[in-house]
Amino acid sequence: MIKGIYNTAASMVPRVRKQEVIANNMANAETAGYKQDSLFLRVFKNQQNLKGLKNLQGPSWETRMIDKLYVDHTEGALEATGRDLDVAIQGDGFFVVQTPTGEAYTRNGTFTLGPDGTLINSDGFPILSEGGPLTLTDEKVTIGTDGVVTLGNSNVGRLRIVSFEDPGELIKTTGTLFTAPINVAPTAPTAINVRQGYLEKSNVNIMREMVDMIDSYRMFETGQKMIQIQDDTLSKAVNELPRV
Repeated sequence: MIKGIYNTAASMVPRVRKQEVIANNMANAETAGYKQDSLFLRVFKNQQNLKGLKNLQGPSWETRMIDKLYVDHTEGALEATGRDLDVAIQGDGFFVVQTPTGEAYTRNGTFTLGPDGTLINSDGFPILSEGGPLTLTDEKVTIGTDGVVTLGNSNVGRLRIVSFEDPGELIKTTGTLFTAPINVAPTAPTAINVRQGYLEKSNVNIMREMVDMIDSYRMFETGQKMIQIQDDTLSKAVNELPRV
């Protein structure tokens, strides 16, 4: 019976984490370039798979636990903004951002100009061209479908856009930024299609997230009731059976 309580309680843990993931997805539903997070759940059945819980189980003990948090890199819809420094990538690819800890990658093309004219993202980090950070002025900025940036009549550089064989290997850091593991190197995309005056919308489906949130909450609530029932039964077994 105690094993049953542990089993039920452990199965509630991923439900809490799933609620957090869903809440974060919904909070970023309007964030350009945001890629939603999802959880893989798996049933573990032995002590080798449950190192941290080996004292809570017997040979037949099993529970559903979090196996992996993964990012859905499905492309979001493009939304026209008409703003010169809003840029979207149609198809594969990531913009390259220079952060204090190294290069990061994003699909969020909400760019602005810093105080010194440097092209930066919404976090204030420089956007890299093939020659490094770009410095622009108030002149008319044109960004071609190939990523070439023109200021007035002068070509000032080309946005550095990279691709990854498996985007799922990227590590989400904050917001819409990703970093690559040491053993994963960016490559040049086979084709570049940059759209000036557009932003890629988040790929979060609000209705689906709401349904998942309700479903996860109901499962958590069911776990609570099961623990209460088992606790009541255990209490009767301890306090009442000895009197018989």
